Amino acid sequence: MIGIVAVPVVAAVVLGVEVELARRGPDIEDDTPLQHDGRVGAAEGPALRMVWLGDSTAAGVGASDAAHAIPGRVAAALDRPVDVTSLAVSGDRVADVVADQLPELAALRPDVVLVSIGANDVVHLTSRADFRSGYDQLVAAIPDGALLVLLGVPDMGAPPRYLQPLRGIASFRGRQLDGVSVDVARDNDAVYVDIAGETGPTTRSDTDRYLAADRYHPSDDGYALWADAVVDQLEPALVDREARDADR
Repeated sequence: MIGIVAVPVVAAVVLGVEVELARRGPDIEDDTPLQHDGRVGAAEGPALRMVWLGDSTAAGVGASDAAHAIPGRVAAALDRPVDVTSLAVSGDRVADVVADQLPELAALRPDVVLVSIGANDVVHLTSRADFRSGYDQLVAAIPDGALLVLLGVPDMGAPPRYLQPLRGIASFRGRQLDGVSVDVARDNDAVYVDIAGETGPTTRSDTDRYLAADRYHPSDDGYALWADAVVDQLEPALVDREARDADR
């Protein structure tokens, strides 16, 4: 009986130690956010109005500059004028996006809204029900006519900042919340980008290259992987939308 009781106690202690070690790991200064807002591409002519919502990944934490972060990379890859605005805040969860970022969205009159959220909800143990509820509120506030792109929850088992078994638990929780993202995209005719599936294996193969100095956020090369995954889904979705608009 003593052994049976001791196992969960020891496991809890191990996880507690690993959480504390992860918190004390190397950090990246993000007190001065990257400035993503502005025109990318041709200076003249009508531009695609692109708005990013979400957490540190949409804010570009880990990138050397805004041009190497995901908003700038995606805009540049579209080969058209793009007016980029990022409302993303490092550390935000889906509830924070709803409370703090959405109020600014409508006035921007976006053509496309991209959302990168979920990693902090994994870390802070947001339930699937609460994550879905927050995402439903987010989707309901997207302006009519805007194309919605949901980046799935990243591979939370890739960062070596987490030790085992904490890394395995984070990976499992990430997949759970990513499943919610898939459902939200399907139920609302939004574009879903499988960030974990498209970038996780490559990131795991060379974390020194694809993760930043904090061993958690993407590096410049990591964000290049993310941007490629987004553009692969976004470009055809934009073409389809423009074709439908032309037929009206």
